[in-house]
Amino acid sequence: MDPRPPCTSERSGAPAMCMAAGSGTDERPLVQLEDTWYAYEAGRPEAQDASNPTWALRDVSVRVDRGELVCIVGANGSGKSTLMRIMGALAYPQRGCATIADVPVDGAGNPARAAQVHRRCAMVFQNPDDQMVTSIVADDVAFGPENLGLPHTEIVQRVNEALACVGMSAYASMDPADLSGGQRQRVAIAGALAMRPELMLLDEATSMLDEQGRRDVAAIMERLHARGITIVYTTQHMDEALHANRVIALNAGRIAFDGHPTELFGRADLLRSLRLEAPFPFRLREALCEHLPRSANLPSCGDMRELADAVAALLDAHTPSASPAAPVAATPSFPHAEAPCPIVFHEVSLSYVASPARHHRAQWRNEQSPAPDAVHALSFSVARGTITALVGHTGSGKTTTAKLACGLLTPRAGTVRIADIDIADAVRQRELRAHVGYVSQFPERQLFAVTVFDDVAFGPRNLGLSESEVKVRVQQALDAVGLAVQPQLLKRAPHALSGGQQRAVALAGIIAMRCPVLVLDEPMAGLDPVGKQHMRALLGTLKRAGTTILLVTHDMDDAALLADDMLVLSDGRLVAHGAPREVFGASSAHNAVLPGTPHALAFSRLLAAAGAPIQRDALTLDDLVEEVARGAQG
Repeated sequence: MDPRPPCTSERSGAPAMCMAAGSGTDERPLVQLEDTWYAYEAGRPEAQDASNPTWALRDVSVRVDRGELVCIVGANGSGKSTLMRIMGALAYPQRGCATIADVPVDGAGNPARAAQVHRRCAMVFQNPDDQMVTSIVADDVAFGPENLGLPHTEIVQRVNEALACVGMSAYASMDPADLSGGQRQRVAIAGALAMRPELMLLDEATSMLDEQGRRDVAAIMERLHARGITIVYTTQHMDEALHANRVIALNAGRIAFDGHPTELFGRADLLRSLRLEAPFPFRLREALCEHLPRSANLPSCGDMRELADAVAALLDAHTPSASPAAPVAATPSFPHAEAPCPIVFHEVSLSYVASPARHHRAQWRNEQSPAPDAVHALSFSVARGTITALVGHTGSGKTTTAKLACGLLTPRAGTVRIADIDIADAVRQRELRAHVGYVSQFPERQLFAVTVFDDVAFGPRNLGLSESEVKVRVQQALDAVGLAVQPQLLKRAPHALSGGQQRAVALAGIIAMRCPVLVLDEPMAGLDPVGKQHMRALLGTLKRAGTTILLVTHDMDDAALLADDMLVLSDGRLVAHGAPREVFGASSAHNAVLPGTPHALAFSRLLAAAGAPIQRDALTLDDLVEEVARGAQG
């Protein structure tokens, strides 16, 4: 049993807020798991040994009090999603017991008990398509309240409020299939909000959102928490864990840490053992301490401004800077004329037109809204053997552009050429497929085989390779994406893996094809920090081997670190094209349409504002440490 007194805050020991959904003060925990075990491929779980790796959760005991804001972190496959499913009564303990919202839930899987939980608990999944049930956004948000039997007027009010909360009111009458992945995730969150739950579970619900979208969701969670709603969420963005009152870290299905975020992120050795990394300010402080002995007294915190003020003081800067850091001359933009470009867009436009027949509910109609224009008059080239980052806010047209760049969509105007093949040329489609590989925003859709081995082997086998060569390629591809090649993994069903592991397997299947052009739509999303490091190293290796990569990303740190060139989209139009330093430059006019700022650049500007002797903006952590060290010497 948990030794903590009921309804006690992890941070201060003060009484936690317990006013969820008008229930009044209640000291009973909203979630109580005791000695919980769960396996997806259990067979006979009672006969399994505790060390068997098929256990997703092992002897987990955890308590969540009413009004808490709890973040669950852990590496891919650590058991986060499984724990969330049990908390939402979507899975049942195979050993041990669970009580959710005062309802006992056990391995028998009593549907009536689960239904009681679902009336008081709402969940948002990693993939929003897992909970899309209609062809109209507003109808989808209304689905839960309708099942509660609420009056029509209240349903409409809830739908309007929920869509406004996530910034999707203008899309109420659209088909979710016509929205970007990030927009669909907002709709899924709105559907959960419309239920007005006591307990809200968000399983990496921000993984497909840009920086502003993640800030919006964080603000929504804070408002709901202030109203007394209990919130539990998982994330691979470690800075999001700082919003929580309490962090639970999982490792191989067991709880490895349960406490305050700053305590976890101050323990570098523990984080490394958990395959996690601290938010940027903690990592920067650690890096500075390695290079500057005087840095030992810097605060260990997640507040960028507080740390910047401390670093500025360390550099003996006491007066505000009168001018921003001097920009460095921009690196010339691609493409280079001497090499033919493997991806060329010329005046490309594409629209998604929603059918009027979909709008069967008058209250959702917006007759003044024009048909969405996904991309408009796009013209650009991608140079051979480079990494080009395609960035923009959610809904800016990135995924549409990526699908055009690999021939999955055909433009209504303009031309797209891949390796000098017009994607509209039906005769050369087989040749085109051999030149370009694509990993989608939701790669689990690309997984179809019975085993991991057969899924990764599918492409190489279609190339007519020998089975021995296929085996070599499968092993090399899985190793490249950071998955240990073990017989048990190769025999597992792909859909039994965690979301991050599925993403890695899908990418391995494309890498095994050894295509000269790769189009990757958010390949880092859903990966744990070590997985992201593997992915960055892999992209660098592929680039050095001559592979051309078009990389869709919401992560501006990755764009700054990896990209030779950047394409910035806004409302389907190309608004900036150049090297990262040019696009992110201090005098850039593109800041308003960028989906975020690299952490190192944001910190550089805070240092300059605090009067630190910083000569130029830094785009990466290493650059920033070097610049601070230079300032300390000068």
